Amino acid sequence: MEIAVTGMVACFLTVFYGLNLFNTFASEALQLVAFGRFAGAVAVVALIVVLRDAFPLWIAYAGALVELTAFVYFVGFTVNHEQIVFRLQEFPLIALYLAWVFPPKISRATIYPVLVFTIWYSMLFSPAVGTEHQNGLLNVLSLVFFTVVGMFVGSYVKRKFTQQTELDVLTGAHNRRALGRYGDAALVQARKQNQPVSVALVDMDGFKQINDQLGHAAGDEALRGLVRHLKKSVRKGDLVTRLGGDEFVLILPGAGFDQAQQLMERIHASSEHRWSFGVAAATPEDNLSMLILRADRAMYISKRERTGRRD
Repeated sequence: MEIAVTGMVACFLTVFYGLNLFNTFASEALQLVAFGRFAGAVAVVALIVVLRDAFPLWIAYAGALVELTAFVYFVGFTVNHEQIVFRLQEFPLIALYLAWVFPPKISRATIYPVLVFTIWYSMLFSPAVGTEHQNGLLNVLSLVFFTVVGMFVGSYVKRKFTQQTELDVLTGAHNRRALGRYGDAALVQARKQNQPVSVALVDMDGFKQINDQLGHAAGDEALRGLVRHLKKSVRKGDLVTRLGGDEFVLILPGAGFDQAQQLMERIHASSEHRWSFGVAAATPEDNLSMLILRADRAMYISKRERTGRRD
């Protein structure tokens, strides 16, 4: 989704900057800047077409920083009223885009300092923003209001989209789509940093009997209760996902086999539900499917051993 939104924004900027090249520029430097911005937008579109989901979002973030730099320059340090009006209109849209595509901490740390500095500087040292006119205060209030609204709307849309596409509606765990996305990313990151990563496969014991004897509502509540316990007990950065039915996969970045096994034993000992688990640590040759398969085999071995002890 983030790549698609970035592609749409880049296409719009390509058209906008292309039309802007037909304007008359006050200096050759500004003309070169205009050509550079047009070329940058075209390059982003081309990269998205070629790389698709592999497109690095830091390039989009760098492009947003370029636009924010232009905002600070024109609003705070020039008397180009045409550009000032355009930048005042553009800034909330940049805020909306950053909040939609990037984590809240990054978007807020980027937008709000630029907004505060530019308003403060332009009001105190550069009346070009229009604050010396009758509607100057209205300009500032409108900028702040629509920026805050843009940040809120962008974060809200991103959060709702994530809930609808990456969360399991019944249990609140991440779904299989999220498992594939974040699991593959965890393996890639572990190889790059030469760090361990493990997965644990959890299977609820007696789930069929719960459904048959107490009803599906009781079975659903048992799954939700198990997920609540897992999410409460894992470390920060671990991911709880639902593989399907009563099976769950935990992604454990930075944990080797022994650490992952100890973590799961601690979680299992403090749980009020009956479930079995298996752990597998990634090797350089593993992909996510192979890793989950080995965890699944370890889980069934553990389940048989526990069943044998009870017998």
